[in-house]
Amino acid sequence: MKHQLVTIADLCLDILFTADVVPKYGQVEQFVNDYHVDLGGSAAIFASQFAKLGGNPALFGVVGTDTFGDILTLKLHESGIMTDYLVKDTETKTAVGLGLAKGDDRAMLTYKGTMQSVTPERIRKAGILREAKHIHIASFYLLDQLHELWEQELKSLKQNGVTVSLDTNWAPEGNWQAVHSILGYVDVFIPNEEEALLISGQPTCDLAGEWLSTKCGLVVIKRGAAGASVYQNKEAVHFQVPSALTKHLEIADTTGAGDNFAAGFVYAWLNQNSIAESVNLAMRCGTTSLSKIGGIAGQYVP
Repeated sequence: MKHQLVTIADLCLDILFTADVVPKYGQVEQFVNDYHVDLGGSAAIFASQFAKLGGNPALFGVVGTDTFGDILTLKLHESGIMTDYLVKDTETKTAVGLGLAKGDDRAMLTYKGTMQSVTPERIRKAGILREAKHIHIASFYLLDQLHELWEQELKSLKQNGVTVSLDTNWAPEGNWQAVHSILGYVDVFIPNEEEALLISGQPTCDLAGEWLSTKCGLVVIKRGAAGASVYQNKEAVHFQVPSALTKHLEIADTTGAGDNFAAGFVYAWLNQNSIAESVNLAMRCGTTSLSKIGGIAGQYVP
């Protein structure tokens, strides 16, 4: 049976703090305002929002045989994400993300752990890619061990009618051009503005969008409070965030806002909504998630 959407997960446990402080060394102790422990990783946040919208995502991921792995497994089930392809690694500790949010910004530390256990061999053995109608690629740079897999697999998947969306996220190693080799297989590319500039090498959002749209089918650039810009067939359309979404909004944390935006857009796009309708749902998902700590707690539920 073909799955509506498949994603390969940079699965980790997110431990998030909110505070008005910046960490100091020298054994300086400071207080934070709040904390939250939840499902983490771009793909998992995306899949959770996709499921809340009514989709049926399947996720491939790896966790350790430890307490954090048990928590993630439970939270995946609670989020309505199919876990038939979840692998338990007995030799590696579960990946952990530590975040400190201050206003609309955040600092992040990541222990990759079982993220490094997400290997091409395990993915191929699971057979999940052959069961996909649509594949969403998240954290392209963080899961750098999969670059060759995508280069090898996407051509045949596209020939079999599979559609592809991509949200690269940040490149910790600065290897921004690594994604160029797969852009031609991407139907929907959803970077944020800074990522779009760095990947394209262009100086402005419009030039980046135009350049990327010559490589991909459709480019949707996330621009935070400035909304979103869509580029297709040498045309650009800019969308503002509706005032109704921000009128009474108090931002608790920006974690996962871009992933939730992407989930909203892809869900609407796969259901053959117009570009405007897809952006509207994406903005609703991305903005709503800002109201709670973490990427999952504030997700939009129709």
